[in-house]
Amino acid sequence: MGDDSTRLETALRILTKARLVSMQVPPYAVSRWCDAWEAEADRRGLEPGAAYWEDGIRWIIAKVAAGEPPPG
Repeated sequence: MGDDSTRLETALRILTKARLVSMQVPPYAVSRWCDAWEAEADRRGLEPGAAYWEDGIRWIIAKVAAGEPPPG
């Protein structure tokens, strides 16, 4: 990944974390959920980008809504 791609991915992850907090995901759990999403997306063979994180938000919110504890 080039420098621009790395910066973009970092920015998208930060934005995702902020959105999750605004959606009432406990702040202490947000990074753990993002890490879990990255592992899940890797298993699925998904490419990083904006759609990747939109899918991640839906996946995380579904897990939280189902009452799953944060990973780790």
